[in-house]
Amino acid sequence: MDDSEANQRFSLLPHSGGYIEVQWDQGVTVSKKDAMELVRSLAKVSPALCLPMLVHLNKMISLSRPALYAFASGLNVSALAIVGPTAVDRAITTYFKEVHEPPYPTQYFEEAISAERWLLDPHRNLSG
Repeated sequence: MDDSEANQRFSLLPHSGGYIEVQWDQGVTVSKKDAMELVRSLAKVSPALCLPMLVHLNKMISLSRPALYAFASGLNVSALAIVGPTAVDRAITTYFKEVHEPPYPTQYFEEAISAERWLLDPHRNLSG
């Protein structure tokens, strides 16, 4: 493990369901540096594939504008399901979708089961 991996504020793992799962640490504020580390980590885990991604915000406090831009312009994903039960989680997702206009379908969910169903639905582009 190198220094950047030791300082990561998230875990990123391929899920047996055919998507990438990200768990942010509890209550973080995500900076551009954090976002770029996630983009780099994804490229290492899935260099040739453009898989869907399920992200657990875990009571995230906020994301910087440069972080949101990095996610919209740098994530190589086919779809993004964002999970978080709070009003802040919903607001983060809405702002990301409306202001940064990611090039992949993005949807907010309060629980992971619904997010996973949406990610694995071949018709998600029509409903996202």
